[in-house]
Amino acid sequence: MILFEKSIGDKSIVIKSEKELHMQVENVFLILSKLENEKLIDDFSIQIGWSVFFLSKRNDKYYMLAPDYNKNPFKDTTDDLTLALWVQLEQVHCLRKLDINGETIKFSDKVVIAKNILQVDNIYLQRTSDCEEGDSGWYIRPVNESDDTDDLEAFYAYQLLKIRPSLIQTLALPYEYMVIFEKDEIKAVLNENDEDIWN
Repeated sequence: MILFEKSIGDKSIVIKSEKELHMQVENVFLILSKLENEKLIDDFSIQIGWSVFFLSKRNDKYYMLAPDYNKNPFKDTTDDLTLALWVQLEQVHCLRKLDINGETIKFSDKVVIAKNILQVDNIYLQRTSDCEEGDSGWYIRPVNESDDTDDLEAFYAYQLLKIRPSLIQTLALPYEYMVIFEKDEIKAVLNENDEDIWN
């Protein structure tokens, strides 16, 4: 774990993360540097992709916090940004590999899942734009109809980090896309024209 520190305007900003995520840390610093300096105050918050980040003043420095996805991210925060930045990295990497622009998903957005299907090896995720605020548009169902059920359950997107983290990388894909997984491996990504653009 490393403390990255940068002066932005008259503020000293500190971000704690694993060193392998230094590029994501630099990206956060870059975003903060483009804001008006007077906005960077104690309790300032900003949505960057999937996560919300907060500034917390300690002595004369401002430490960046993120929701704690290992606890209750609606009320618990952590100064270790590793997990939040890892999610950003995974989602950006997936979009870059496909050379497309994504659609933001927040950790608090709902994902609708056929009941007990996350334990099944072969599943698909489909995103529809016909969704309400707070809903990601993602549905997860089994590839094989024999595994399917009409019973649905909803999870917050962040809960997939514990249940099936390999799915997280695909959640920023655009509406009308479909992803087919075999266990933790992406087998196909179908665009809005049903063309497989993964391989």
